[in-house]
Amino acid sequence: MENNTGRTVGPREGLAAGIIALGILAAVLPSVVDQLPSVANGGSAAFVLYGMNVMIGVFVIAAGILSFFIKD
Repeated sequence: MENNTGRTVGPREGLAAGIIALGILAAVLPSVVDQLPSVANGGSAAFVLYGMNVMIGVFVIAAGILSFFIKD
């Protein structure tokens, strides 16, 4: 049987899923940083956490900017 509702997953839904995934990543990030091998072998956990948070910030800013260009 065919589904003729015409509803497909579009860019807005993909953007929402990406932002939710980034939120989950930001929430669990501090708990997993100490388990990284580079940190466990005497590395600086604060530096790794700072770098990861900067990356999350860049992705969230990009998602916010892209949401302005998505048409309904």
